[in-house]
Amino acid sequence: MAKVPAQGATTSGLALAAAVARRFYVEDWTKVRIAEELGVSRFKVARLLADARDAGLVQIRVLTPPALDGELGEALRARFGLRAAYVVRPDGQDVPAQRRAVAQFTAGLLEETVAPEDVVGLAWGRTVSALVAALSAPLRARFVQLAGALPRPDVEGSAVDLVRHAAEATGSSAATFYAPLAVPDAATAGSLRSQPEIARALAELDTLTRAVVSVGAWLPGESTALDSLDPATAEHLAAAGVVAEVTGVLLGADGAEVPGLADRVVGVSGEQLRRTGEVLAMSTGAAGVRAGATAAVLRSGLVGTLVTHADLARAVLDLPG
Repeated sequence: MAKVPAQGATTSGLALAAAVARRFYVEDWTKVRIAEELGVSRFKVARLLADARDAGLVQIRVLTPPALDGELGEALRARFGLRAAYVVRPDGQDVPAQRRAVAQFTAGLLEETVAPEDVVGLAWGRTVSALVAALSAPLRARFVQLAGALPRPDVEGSAVDLVRHAAEATGSSAATFYAPLAVPDAATAGSLRSQPEIARALAELDTLTRAVVSVGAWLPGESTALDSLDPATAEHLAAAGVVAEVTGVLLGADGAEVPGLADRVVGVSGEQLRRTGEVLAMSTGAAGVRAGATAAVLRSGLVGTLVTHADLARAVLDLPG
């Protein structure tokens, strides 16, 4: 719908504004060139462009690529106050197809945005493994292992392997260490953290400019942290309100961090993630399993960007609150 023309605007003035807008927006002329052609100042050109917009003579549409659902992404961004939310439309509805689509999109996003001066933390998991497999551009950055990990048969490579493969594929350097994600007690964790190789790698977590993590739901097979614990401890944390996990950082439904594991984790802390310039979370899987956990992570303020798929995005938006 056209706007009401500015008070005092004439048909001649609006015609001139439209001509200027066509040259600027359609023909890609610079303001200097337009000013020279019309014999007016650049300030006059800028005012005419503003008049054209105010009068509704310029209508700009920004379209989303067909492989993305722009409306769902914008709804998630607005609901949770994110920098960005990208909702992919996978080729299939099964979890592997969802994971593949999210990972490939995120790999492209990293290749478009990571600079050589960046220090990029990588979590460990199935979606991150697919992401690393999709990387190929020469980023020449530094990749850092965010935490230890529990070996799993459904994840190709250890946490160390994933970070090293990411570095090799992109001509980057790597900081890695061998350790489990969580250990039985704080003393063991402290002993591991003090080992020179581990201490050097963990020190780089204070220099992170970016991090890529996965959303884990507090259910068996859905969280690396939970799978590394004995059943009694896992149940105790569930009773304490844990519904989600990000690289060993436990979260309640309201997004608040839940204590009980931090002193036993060998890896990044919630505070270090909050200090990281940009944290990107990938969330995939069955909507009924992952929706609550994804919402908790988005409420936490730990992440600024989300990449997920359409079914899960809709389920998150359908949650109350």
